[in-house]
Amino acid sequence: MVVYNVTFQLDPEVEQDWLHWIEKEHIPEMLATQLFQEAKLLRVCTDTGDFTGSYAIQYLAPSKQHLDTYLTEHSSSLRKKTSQRFGEKALAFRTHLEVMSWQS
Repeated sequence: MVVYNVTFQLDPEVEQDWLHWIEKEHIPEMLATQLFQEAKLLRVCTDTGDFTGSYAIQYLAPSKQHLDTYLTEHSSSLRKKTSQRFGEKALAFRTHLEVMSWQS
């Protein structure tokens, strides 16, 4: 399994709009690609400087091939939507993580 982690730092003036949008539009669009099994929205609980809202979304993909397909076929259009809607008021940092162990 692979986790695609996207961390956002938000300007306070867009935070509430972004939260609504990410839950109601963006995450469902990501899951609709059928390349991810689930998504978790998390609030980052550390000091983030000038930004009051910092959030991470973790998308679980069954394999690196699924993530690569997403990155090749879908990521640029979905990133463009985010940029057009929020501009510099929602800055993203992306990482890919390989799941070594998953325990419940």
